[in-house]
Amino acid sequence: MTKLSSNTASRNAHVLTVLRQENECMANPHCLSYTVTWWLWWRHHRRWRRCCCPCRADCAALANMLSTTSGPDVGGVDSLIGNYRIDMSENPLADLNPDLIMSDRPPIQIGSFELWPAARRLRQHGKAVAITGRAFDVLAVLAARHPDMARKSELMTAVWPGLVVEDNNLQVQISLLRKILGRDAIATVPGFGYCLNLAVTTGAGTTGTPRHGTAGSLHGRATDLAELSELVREYRLVTLAGGPGVGKSTLARHLPAPPAAELTWIDLADCIDPTGLLQAFAGAVEAGSAGEKDSVTLLRQLGRRPGLLVLDNADRVARLLAPIVEELLAHGAVHVLVTTQVRLHLPQEHVYRLTPLAVPPHGTPLPEARQYGALDLLDARARGHDHRFALTPAVLPDAIELCRQLDGLPLALELAAARIPALGVAGVLQRMDERLTVLATSHEGVPARQRSLQDAIAWSCALLAPDERALWCETARLPTPFLLEDLIAVGPARDIGRTLDLLGTLVERGLLRFDTEPAPCYRLDASHRLFAQAVSAAPGGTERMPQKEKGP
Repeated sequence: MTKLSSNTASRNAHVLTVLRQENECMANPHCLSYTVTWWLWWRHHRRWRRCCCPCRADCAALANMLSTTSGPDVGGVDSLIGNYRIDMSENPLADLNPDLIMSDRPPIQIGSFELWPAARRLRQHGKAVAITGRAFDVLAVLAARHPDMARKSELMTAVWPGLVVEDNNLQVQISLLRKILGRDAIATVPGFGYCLNLAVTTGAGTTGTPRHGTAGSLHGRATDLAELSELVREYRLVTLAGGPGVGKSTLARHLPAPPAAELTWIDLADCIDPTGLLQAFAGAVEAGSAGEKDSVTLLRQLGRRPGLLVLDNADRVARLLAPIVEELLAHGAVHVLVTTQVRLHLPQEHVYRLTPLAVPPHGTPLPEARQYGALDLLDARARGHDHRFALTPAVLPDAIELCRQLDGLPLALELAAARIPALGVAGVLQRMDERLTVLATSHEGVPARQRSLQDAIAWSCALLAPDERALWCETARLPTPFLLEDLIAVGPARDIGRTLDLLGTLVERGLLRFDTEPAPCYRLDASHRLFAQAVSAAPGGTERMPQKEKGP
């Protein structure tokens, strides 16, 4: 590292004395270079980075001292480092969120956890959480990058500055963080890096959306995005409803942030009871524990925030969530977007139903076929897994058929694209009878409910009541499409009113489709049919299907 020039030595004495008084690590001459690096960083980026020296000392006091030190004996800090040459412009941390780097700010809320950069501590519900220094550094960078991805290279540079280390060192720290934060708290972006799946709230109170891509990576949803954005602007409660794997969360992540307002994201996937819900909301308002605030105060505080509140994955708690949302809307002007399979049944609610992506008809020429969302998504994801993949006229018929057999379902298409490098489009198509197990991933960063097509459908089935599951399995024995009369014929003693109620629930959850053209009829997607038939054929029939979780 470059040394300070000798002609500044006489002016350094006073500064060094102050440095050593302000920061114990300055007693180590080795740390002087880091001190100057800190100052140069601030001069270039107008913000501070964490101390990189082995002592891990915080630089808040040092920052204050450096920004005010001047005088004839010192000649100003600029003159002190005038001959010190470091090019900071290419540093991979250059564009990190400054609000998350400042060590003298309030704690950063990460889900139900509090990250204290200055004290280098992690707390949850008011209690200290054991965490290693390296894992802390990784978490700090992930929080700073949120809602975007942190690349492996920048994580390695930030956590092991000046050292050459193997990738598995980073993987070890990610594994430790997942044990602390939760298995699905950190998503892996294969070949690139990692991204926090938890809401991150800065001391200023802004919370980013856990976005895994940009608007440009949204395929076949331009109309949906425009219509949903308009609804969210116009109405205070919008429910984005749709079946498993249809892409509700993905679409919500691409909503434009409200101008001059806050965007708060709360993931409810792991909530199954009122306590869990309250803890999730407490994390969003920077309450270390739900017990620190009564529920009314908590909801009023959140409801008064101007902007958009996204309640993601509310499938398991829709009934419990309804009165909470009513309370939120009663205070302040917050707008609420809920992603779920079923609506909340509130009078203020406006429902936007998301359907699978459009599939091109067979025989569609390649340029026109690319305009269909299902094929566009399959093509993009396949090229992402293998840059050599090309959607040629020879491959096109099989690709269209694959999209058709998967009913344009985004999750199924993404899982299928991951198999193309090893099987080819034709190979994946040949294994459609085994799709429930073939279409799967082992990546740890993927939520358990989305690791296979079978897991996604099972997650939804677990939300059904026994009579709903039984009727759903009966529809799998009928040809598709089928009429209401066909269903009544196989169960003549069935009450027509109750049957319509059950069918309505299945349609609402996206487990059954109702079409009006060319004539009113019901359709069961091929993947859902395979799952229902497999479970019905197993010993115990529908009794072996995932059971609805018991709640209050």
